[in-house]
Amino acid sequence: MNMTSVIEIQKKGIPMHRILYAVFFFQRLLLQLRSDENQIKNTIVVLSFLAVCEIIEEIFYHSHLLEKTKTVRIIRYIQCVFASVILLFLHGLEDSGIMILVLWLILVIDFLISMQLENRTYVILFLFLVSFPVLSVILTKMTFSGNDHWLYFFFDILMVLVILAGETFLLLDYLHGLNKTMSDQYYELEDAVEKNKNILNMQEKLKKTNEQLNMQKLDLQLANKQIKEANSEMTAQKEILRYIAMSFDVVKISNHITDSIMQVKKLGFCAVYIRENVYLNQHANYVVKTNFGQLQSKIKEHMEDIYLKMTSENENEAVFHENVKTEFPFLNDVNICSVYARVLELDGDTYGLFLLGDCKKDYFAEHMSFYHAVIAQYDIAIGNAKIYNEMQNMARKDGLTGINNRIYFSELFKNAVSKMKKMNGCMSVALFDIDKFKNVNDTYGHLAGDEVIKKIATTTQSYIEKYNGFVCRYGGEEFVAVLPDRKLEVAQPIIEDLFEELCRQVVVYNGLEIHMSVSIGLTAYPEVCKDTDDLLKRADWCMYYAKEHGRCQINVDDGSIQRNE
Repeated sequence: MNMTSVIEIQKKGIPMHRILYAVFFFQRLLLQLRSDENQIKNTIVVLSFLAVCEIIEEIFYHSHLLEKTKTVRIIRYIQCVFASVILLFLHGLEDSGIMILVLWLILVIDFLISMQLENRTYVILFLFLVSFPVLSVILTKMTFSGNDHWLYFFFDILMVLVILAGETFLLLDYLHGLNKTMSDQYYELEDAVEKNKNILNMQEKLKKTNEQLNMQKLDLQLANKQIKEANSEMTAQKEILRYIAMSFDVVKISNHITDSIMQVKKLGFCAVYIRENVYLNQHANYVVKTNFGQLQSKIKEHMEDIYLKMTSENENEAVFHENVKTEFPFLNDVNICSVYARVLELDGDTYGLFLLGDCKKDYFAEHMSFYHAVIAQYDIAIGNAKIYNEMQNMARKDGLTGINNRIYFSELFKNAVSKMKKMNGCMSVALFDIDKFKNVNDTYGHLAGDEVIKKIATTTQSYIEKYNGFVCRYGGEEFVAVLPDRKLEVAQPIIEDLFEELCRQVVVYNGLEIHMSVSIGLTAYPEVCKDTDDLLKRADWCMYYAKEHGRCQINVDDGSIQRNE
């Protein structure tokens, strides 16, 4: 038994001692008051001894004396000797004998505990030390007094000592076995704790390793995702560049680019707006791709306003993550949380708008390089288309009037006829000439004549194109107008309105007013002209017929007009 255990046992026994001392004190006092025997001195000695024992117990309890084993051992032995003396000489009063015997027995046990008995030899020695005074006195009294009372008392004490010794040996065996078992268990526990500690350390290391692996896995997944996105973006950019190199059709390029963006980025919508007269386009172009069917028309309706607002505020780029619904009320009915707007610019001049939207919040806060690259490619495409169309325009347009020349007209006419035949359609052709144009040149000069030609050309073009037709300058003062998919009965009112409009035109040159008139020949396929190759020829015959029969009129082909070649 270790020292800490001894101290704990001694401390735990002190409350029991207090109870024993108090009960013994009041019992002895009560017996003295009720007894007729005159044993005041013995009672005072017993009560004083009890009081001293109680004071010693309180000192033990409230101080560190219990930690001093030698002091405790000496005091306990002195208590045992005094208890033995009282037991043999001073107890008196027959009724207090059991209490004195119990007191002596407890003090003997406390003494033995203070000796930390773990060896049998020491047990015998200490028992002899405690029992020697009692047995010696009893044997002396038996020898000299011859009283049988001491003989019986000797055997009682001897029996107590034998039982105490036997129980002590059993207790020692038990404590020794218990101590060994506890030691074995303690070492096993230490081993288990150490193993558990190692297991816990291993588990902690495995946990950290797993966390690191999971983090690396997430990093790899993110890296793979980014690589795939980068590959998709590079592939899309490559395809866009290839398409740009192959085509100068801005509408097709716009469709291809918006399709590529939607395919790679899976946006809510992607839209492009190009204002008119950027690449010689007469009308604004809109391309809108979206997953929300009802949104397409709304975006198309508002894109020009967004473009004008941004250009008026000199704002080239804007990202909207907050108040999207306030900035763009037409998005109220769809799940769009992020919008990116970019004004398109070419050679220092703005020409359109890129508008992107997605349902993810803060989507356009970063990773914008792909969009910037695509927009840069789009700028290149628009620049190329502009140059190409200008070159084409130079080759296709009449230098004076700006309308189609005769060479390009041949191509347009051929394509229109081919399409008409495939669709089993119809076509009307009008050919007209400015009346007495030579007189205009002779009277006002060739520059005035040029102004007259330009006036006739622009008026005819704007009027015919309203009906999806096309016009060209066919000769010096001759023009031809073609109305695809128009029967003669439909085309005739249109040409009559045009005739009246042309005859109302007045050119003011050097303060002089020049009035104009034209002669028009009109034919149609297949009502009158059965062969498309004869359309222009018959229109020409009709026109000359009108000129020869008074000018300033329309001659409609009825199939009867013939002209000698």
